[in-house]
Amino acid sequence: MNFLMLTQGDPIGLDLLKKMVEARYGMHPPAIESARVSYEGTSEANLGPIPFKAHVNAVATYHFPFLMKWDFKLRMLRFMRSSYATSFDGEAVYERQGGKVTRSTEASQVASARHRAWAETVTFISPLIADHNVRVEGIDSRSFRILAPGFPETVAIARLGEGNRLDAVEVNRTDPNDGKIKVQRLVLCGELKRVGDLILPERLERYWADHLFMTLRPVAVELNPTFSAGEFALAGENLLAVLDEDEDEDHAGRSPDDETPDEASGGDVSDDDTLDLSPGV
Repeated sequence: MNFLMLTQGDPIGLDLLKKMVEARYGMHPPAIESARVSYEGTSEANLGPIPFKAHVNAVATYHFPFLMKWDFKLRMLRFMRSSYATSFDGEAVYERQGGKVTRSTEASQVASARHRAWAETVTFISPLIADHNVRVEGIDSRSFRILAPGFPETVAIARLGEGNRLDAVEVNRTDPNDGKIKVQRLVLCGELKRVGDLILPERLERYWADHLFMTLRPVAVELNPTFSAGEFALAGENLLAVLDEDEDEDHAGRSPDDETPDEASGGDVSDDDTLDLSPGV
């Protein structure tokens, strides 16, 4: 029995999309309108002008296809800790760091955020087959373009690997490090595993071109949560409290072997706003 695909497109693109869905979910792709995913991993960060690798706890919240919010907590050594958040509500881009919230409606930043949100939507796959305004176009036997609903200039390229699994998603967007348009790649690594009610890859790697700057492992999923008004506008939110709650839940189910060297040392971690997440997220 085939699942229903509302997606429009050419025969090659539709065939690759169908194979990609089956490789992830079999014949029963879940209905996904929204999701909240908790991650652990590492990221580039800056201590003043000096780049470092930092441990990251992150929570990504989505209302597909375009609304997204990322809350990050960073830790490095025993004594440095900081938080960062970014979101897109469909009209404006928000950032929060060191207690300061910025909001931008500048056209290039909005377009870049929309491309990012669309690329991340593609990694969940199911939202692509539930909207008749999504269109796909074949490129070759292993890759195809996916045009966003209502914004045909917002295009992601899906690249398939062994067994027709989604291996990577690519978009062109503005690199905030230098303001230039570059390819951002989301690479899906490792075996597929069930996390909550979803099947996800073991790791998600984020690249600017060939430069890896963040690696994340999904550890918890809330499928189709409901949101309050203004969920994706950062002003007035206590983002650090959200992350602290999620982090406590993560630690409750972890063994001593899962501790980072900083945690195992038993030292307290204090806030330090000089530790900044790389702006390249």
